[in-house]
Amino acid sequence: MIVTDHFVYIHVSRTAGTFLNTLILEHVPGARMIQYHGHLRDLPEEYSSLPVIGFVRNPWDWYVSMFFDYRRKPQFVFRILSEGGTLGFEATVERFLNLGDNSALSRRLLDRLIKVAPHVIDDQTLPRLRNPGLRSEHFASFPENCGYYSWLFRLMFEAEKEHRVYIGRFENLRDEAKRLLMITGTPITSDIDAYITAAEPLNSSQRPRQYAGGYSTELQQLVAEKDKYLIDRFDYDFSKVNNFPTTDFFNHLGPVDVDDLLERVKGIPESLWQSENEKKPNKYRNLNETRHIMFRFVSGLDNVFEFHDLPLWEEWKEVLSPIMEQAAIRLGYQSYRFPRAMFARLPAGGEISPHQDVAASHYIHKIHVPLITNPKTIFHVGGKTMHLPCGEMIEINNKAVHSVRNDGETDRIHFIFECYNADDSGKQG
Repeated sequence: MIVTDHFVYIHVSRTAGTFLNTLILEHVPGARMIQYHGHLRDLPEEYSSLPVIGFVRNPWDWYVSMFFDYRRKPQFVFRILSEGGTLGFEATVERFLNLGDNSALSRRLLDRLIKVAPHVIDDQTLPRLRNPGLRSEHFASFPENCGYYSWLFRLMFEAEKEHRVYIGRFENLRDEAKRLLMITGTPITSDIDAYITAAEPLNSSQRPRQYAGGYSTELQQLVAEKDKYLIDRFDYDFSKVNNFPTTDFFNHLGPVDVDDLLERVKGIPESLWQSENEKKPNKYRNLNETRHIMFRFVSGLDNVFEFHDLPLWEEWKEVLSPIMEQAAIRLGYQSYRFPRAMFARLPAGGEISPHQDVAASHYIHKIHVPLITNPKTIFHVGGKTMHLPCGEMIEINNKAVHSVRNDGETDRIHFIFECYNADDSGKQG
């Protein structure tokens, strides 16, 4: 916690605190450190009229940064929850998320934290216990069904007295830092402007690039459940981690006129369904009895951005292209590509088994346009389920585990295609 002539800064762990501490202590008038990671409730009364600033981070990204940073430090909370660093990312983050679930494991971990955490924090407290800013009393009152990061954020900013609190987003750090300084009436000097614009990041976590793409569906869901407070308040979702443009589960792109296409689909003879399905390139076991008519497909799974037209594309492109182009425009793209396009026919009583698409990319949107369906056909993505109605364009996250069941009495036929921004061609993730 830093106080200045214009504001109070609350430093929440893994939200660019080192960068901001340096900015404030070296360039803002009257800045002095009260307590590293100090809480708002501990702010001396003489500063209580000052506005308060702080930063928040996408929870899915925060846990990644936390894991790789705390792992290299003697941070006592991490050491206890990760069994001395022996647990991997998923097991460790699960423990952080479930700390308030009242299970035998969580009660044991909280008991250890209560014993190890300091009762008071002052200059005599060991640095490894002082720096998190967490005391025994905090862990003794850990709330139920609350993720660690949401708990920590609320703990840092809750106080008996009401304060003017302004929160910036870590994802847009430099612009947000300048915005918060302006809100608090802090003059933006040339030194401050130069630092915000050009200073190198400080204390960044050493982690594999785009590691958030490695979240399992179950862990994604657990973060969504436990850190709902931050996710709802700041409108975060998993798709925004690493600035990936794809959706989290389902993304409604709006209605589309499918009347002309539907009439042509109804006229497809069974012989064509059979012959095209026999030579399709996507013969994956989890598709089970689903039949396909392919119009366009990727040239190889080692590069899912490259594609080629199949013979039927020329015959159908006049009725398919307008629908595909509407989707690209609604995604906000001006220059776009469509690497795959197909009809998929799931028989009555059939299912597509749970799976993740082979070599799926966060930069490629997979879009479904239901043409013939029934209310008992249900799509599952992660822990979300829904019936996809006719005449709607709906993007699904094919990197997440997904499946479909058709418990109705009629076959389900979707027009499925992929779209990506031409500027994203070849990007990893």
